[in-house]
Amino acid sequence: RILSKVLDSYSDMQAKVRSATSNDPWSPSGAAMNELLKLHITRKHCFIEIMEMIDKRLNDHGKNWRHV
Repeated sequence: RILSKVLDSYSDMQAKVRSATSNDPWSPSGAAMNELLKLHITRKHCFIEIMEMIDKRLNDHGKNWRHV
């Protein structure tokens, strides 16, 4: 995942959303979700980054069905 972040040049915020919406069989931690929530509320540019990545994840197909 780290290599993917570097190669795809995701921002820290986008990487956090990707981690929270990964294909892992377990859900993200409450702390990770809380951090995204706080950033979403306090920083407008973070809201846009979060929503763009969520939109991208919701439109994934095939083997990436867990992203939703």
